[in-house]
Amino acid sequence: MSRVAPQPDLFAPSAPPDRPPPDPIAELAAQLARLRATPAPPWDTASAAMAEEHHAIGLARHAGPEAAALAAAILRETERLLAMTD
Repeated sequence: MSRVAPQPDLFAPSAPPDRPPPDPIAELAAQLARLRATPAPPWDTASAAMAEEHHAIGLARHAGPEAAALAAAILRETERLLAMTD
């Protein structure tokens, strides 16, 4: 019984990804549409709202000006929804 696992070939072509990465613009647009359609805050806690905001900012950081505008709109919608709880 060998205690060493076989090593993969370092110079072999890499396997294609299982699925393509999601489109950040489409994901941000869907998130914004969901927030605009909800009549009440969809989060149980403020930290859940912050996590969603950070996710939007992270997506927008690498996707250009259109994504940055969508992320800014998401932040405004989040603030609007959170103001309902005050």
